[in-house]
Amino acid sequence: MKRRFLAPEIIQTSAMDCGPAALTSLLGGFGISASYGRLREVCQTDVDGTAIESLEDLAVRLGLEAAQVMVPVDYLFVREIDVFPAILVTRDPVGALHFVVAWRRVGTRIQIMDPGRGRVWVSEATLRTLTFVHRIPIPAETWRRWVESEEPQAAFNGEFARLGAPTEGARLLAVARADSTWRSYAVLDAALRMTRNLVAEGVIGRGAAASALLTHLFEETVPDVRDITQLDDERLLIPAQYWSAAPTGTAPNGVEQVMLAGAVLVRAFGVRASSRPPVLQDALEAALRATPEQRPLRHIGGMLRQDGVLAPAVVLACIVASAIGGAIEALLLRSMIDVGRHLGIIEQRLAGIGALAALFGILLLFDVAFAGGVSRIGRRLEARLRVAFLSKIPRLHDRYFQSRPASDMAHRCHTIHPVQELPLLGGRVLRAVMDLLVIGAGLVWIDSRNWLLVLLAISVSTSLPWLAYRRIAERDLRARSFDGALARFYLDGLLGLSAVRAHAAERSVRQQHARVTSEWARAAIDRIRASTTVDALQLAIGSSLAVLLVFAYLAHTPEPAAVLLVLYWTLTIPALGQDLARTVLLYPSMRSRLLRLVEPLEALEDRDEASSIRRQVPSDGPEPHVAICDVSVHAGGHTILRNVDVVIPRGAHVAIIGPSGSGKSSLVGLLLGWHRPASGSVVVDGLPLRGTHQTRVRNELAWVDPSVHVWNRTLLANLEYGATEHGRRGFGTVLEDADLLGLLERLPEGLQTSLGEGGALVAGGEGQRVRLGRAMMRVPKLVILDEAFRGLDRESRHTLMNRARRRWKDVTLLCATHDVTETREFDHVLVLENGRVREQGAPEDLLTRVDSRYRTMIEAEEKLHRTLWRDHAWRRVTIRDGQLAESEITPLERNEALT
Repeated sequence: MKRRFLAPEIIQTSAMDCGPAALTSLLGGFGISASYGRLREVCQTDVDGTAIESLEDLAVRLGLEAAQVMVPVDYLFVREIDVFPAILVTRDPVGALHFVVAWRRVGTRIQIMDPGRGRVWVSEATLRTLTFVHRIPIPAETWRRWVESEEPQAAFNGEFARLGAPTEGARLLAVARADSTWRSYAVLDAALRMTRNLVAEGVIGRGAAASALLTHLFEETVPDVRDITQLDDERLLIPAQYWSAAPTGTAPNGVEQVMLAGAVLVRAFGVRASSRPPVLQDALEAALRATPEQRPLRHIGGMLRQDGVLAPAVVLACIVASAIGGAIEALLLRSMIDVGRHLGIIEQRLAGIGALAALFGILLLFDVAFAGGVSRIGRRLEARLRVAFLSKIPRLHDRYFQSRPASDMAHRCHTIHPVQELPLLGGRVLRAVMDLLVIGAGLVWIDSRNWLLVLLAISVSTSLPWLAYRRIAERDLRARSFDGALARFYLDGLLGLSAVRAHAAERSVRQQHARVTSEWARAAIDRIRASTTVDALQLAIGSSLAVLLVFAYLAHTPEPAAVLLVLYWTLTIPALGQDLARTVLLYPSMRSRLLRLVEPLEALEDRDEASSIRRQVPSDGPEPHVAICDVSVHAGGHTILRNVDVVIPRGAHVAIIGPSGSGKSSLVGLLLGWHRPASGSVVVDGLPLRGTHQTRVRNELAWVDPSVHVWNRTLLANLEYGATEHGRRGFGTVLEDADLLGLLERLPEGLQTSLGEGGALVAGGEGQRVRLGRAMMRVPKLVILDEAFRGLDRESRHTLMNRARRRWKDVTLLCATHDVTETREFDHVLVLENGRVREQGAPEDLLTRVDSRYRTMIEAEEKLHRTLWRDHAWRRVTIRDGQLAESEITPLERNEALT
């Protein structure tokens, strides 16, 4: 399938979605329709949207012949090599990495589909400055094999010809080819780049001068580069910026390496012979089946239809009546000029004036009805959108929020209110169009010979705003993207205010803020400049056509009254056109806002995908409560869990241990729904953990983690948050089991004391007790404790662990912890390392094995407590009731440590 001439425009709706948007555009350019919203969800679940490896993988799985490559930046513009179309890594104006689709080169202009701006044509120089230059060490032999392939060799010959040195270039290329190492090729590449730049700047000429310089640089540099490992050697004639492959020493395995510098891109060569792989995951199938277009007005239209057609019909009737009434008003005024000189009686003149006043009053009533109607429709639309938005958020998967900053979602909620202006914009557009049509009909009725000129004037007045819409929309979205970046910047600054002050980072923050603000100001000024240009152009063309119409009517209709009417109507056309233009140009900002608001409404929900067929899991006894079968999880382009097989019987207490970063939280996150397996399955109660079954499992579990939010409400409200009636009946035992009685006595208003924003009025350990107490108020079937007692002393951790296990003795419990010795009394232990289950089994069985990793960890922790913490170099400081006290380590403790 041939690619389209223009890349499909896909505008990202969140600051982190440039990857999925670029991939959607690339697929659409080859005729593979995919939903941007669904692809975004796939990039979150199986692969990460910001990893270029993920985009390459998805492009291949969805039917493209695609590969990730890295080439010198110059090769993007060499005529002998066409690396486009491709997803290219660039840097956005604030310095962050950004994906764009480099679609096609026409002459010196390159068509770019930027998810943040839309489709634009840029020069080679502009794209060169935007392209991100990546540096990575690779084996020298790999680079030599690449440089001897067809495309680089064609690039060399083409550049030699453009310099006017094809013969000398061919000789130097043969010399480099005869060199068994990579260095001659690297020198020739750098010398060619330097010579080409000097010729482009006019320092030297083409032909003999360029050939002589190229030969001199090559022959003088090759001997020197053989003896160095870095480019900072003063003997080199060619500066470091001209080298795309530079010496960088050898790898730890002894293989010689080069430092490769170039652009990173995913090249698309076309559609595979089989347009779809044999097997696609459900999420990818959904991405291909879903509607690919971004249509925010479709959702808005559906919400408007819920209120019936009466209100829109009344508004439309007011628009039509107002337009016709305006024409009648003009005709009456014209008639008054002709008839006025025949109305000699004062009563007759007053009657005529009264008729006009009555018409004015009727038209005013139409205007009031129109304004009131669109206002009511707008208020109802805003209310329905708020309800839909806030109703949808709880149904979205956690993965949806993991790649969206909290400030981004808060900004969307805050910007719902301007949506009520959308019916007003639509009404103003319809009213302007209706007025133009009625005026056009009146002008043709006066003199039908000027119908072509009337049609031209009205067409220009109505079409020019739509032609300029795309240009304004791109600039508006760019300005709003920086506006969102500022909102995130402010939130991050407020959240990290203490850290900023502690590290004296105010100057860095101010500089970053100034950079983002200046880019936002440039984008806003660019948007205003474009809008003003369209307004001026609209007024100039409309006024010129109005003047032509007046002179045309003067040539055929010399009656004064008719001429005045024609003059009034023709001058009204550019005014209406300008009003129409201003109204239409307000829609880009509205559409940008609607795209961001509607995008969550189109996001994939957890659907009931549970199969009625129970999955067979290895179990000799009753059906296990939890079975994790050969599960691997990818995130951020990395594998965080690999081939995990775990079977947990109902009612078992399982400890999950391992070093930091081993995957403990990721493992329990599978049950919470934070991650979706890239392979394998998670089965709970015999059903796959998906859709409504996932929701049911969540409703039946208790989760304690330091990230669980403590609300700015009373202690009682925090404990009862999500509690069951059974939990409320056991409220007294919860206070004791969670060790909250001491906190309750200290709080000035007891259970009715507010705990502050994020639990700021309680200590870290006390906040953990509140979280534990909230979990104990539930009657769960599954309990997940992920570092549940962080911030508490060793004795308190031991006490609370025993109380929790005693309270949930018949409930399946998973506990991820760094307190290894606390796990000796658990039913089962999982030891994780590097995302794998290193070993698992009953603690007593693992301790009997000499090669057990669990046994090694237990012995290391016991030795640490015997020796390190009792070493005389440590000072023992205790804080009790706000008082600081220091005690000595007793001789008995020191002797125990020594023995």
